[in-house]
Amino acid sequence: MSVTTDEGFRLSCTVSGSGGRLLIGLHGGPGGDGGGYLDPLHRLAGADRTVVTFDQLGTGKSDVPGPEYEWTVRGAAADVEAVRRHFAAELGDRLAGTEILGHSWGGMLALQYVLDRPSRADRLVLSNTAASTARITIGFLDQLRATLSASETAAAITADMLGDHDSPAYRSAVTRWLARFATEGDMDAAELATAEALSPGPAGRGLWGYRLWFADGALRDWDVEARLAEIAVPTLVVHGGRDMSDASTNRVMAEGIPGAEWLTLNHNGHTIFEAANADCYLALIRAFLDGWPLSAEEESGEQE
Repeated sequence: MSVTTDEGFRLSCTVSGSGGRLLIGLHGGPGGDGGGYLDPLHRLAGADRTVVTFDQLGTGKSDVPGPEYEWTVRGAAADVEAVRRHFAAELGDRLAGTEILGHSWGGMLALQYVLDRPSRADRLVLSNTAASTARITIGFLDQLRATLSASETAAAITADMLGDHDSPAYRSAVTRWLARFATEGDMDAAELATAEALSPGPAGRGLWGYRLWFADGALRDWDVEARLAEIAVPTLVVHGGRDMSDASTNRVMAEGIPGAEWLTLNHNGHTIFEAANADCYLALIRAFLDGWPLSAEEESGEQE
């Protein structure tokens, strides 16, 4: 099925479950093939929860704007609101709250959405993401230095800055980096990820830009770290121990959002939905969305 945005574009959506709690999953990128890899999230659907994932504008089966379209983060957040509004209306009086899960770029989008519309979400999951483009780039460069020799690192960064993305040495560097920090050492998966990362489509070009490790699109100066304290909903920050979204990046979010929980899956990379322990990840997400088991102190406090 599809939802029409305020700008008149059609977004392709996948829906499961029939419950009053509405969980919206936001895929990474920006750009790429869309939200199909979030399909495991639909395992959380049931009689208590409706799960919606969708291909963001310019990806997957959703509409692709013309070349004159102005890509903005706030525009992407407005599309999330169009999806929420549509399914909230379908649920009507049965709506029992909205949960937002954003993975990678989707987590950045989730942050922008919650900050722009603080009354819309009741729970927030920030998965393998960041609150600042600058911090992402610094993390990428540190990871390159940890993966490649000094000369290889310098050559790869130079190639990226010059847009020399067809260089075999550059593509090899990207694949080695992704294998270490995204695909848990799976070189075949890393090669596929390299192809997608270097061909992100119009959404990726408009939002991130024409470089891989440096944003020169709409996200170039995006930074909401100073606003994290405004987030007043229960929040889970989760990432992998071998993730391009590193510990220092996640610490900023966990310490900046009041009361946020922070979990690290030590042996996971960035592509957590495709990992061997994806069921464990989903169980943790379900437990958080369901409110976690209360501690003895919390139970005592509620009884009083």
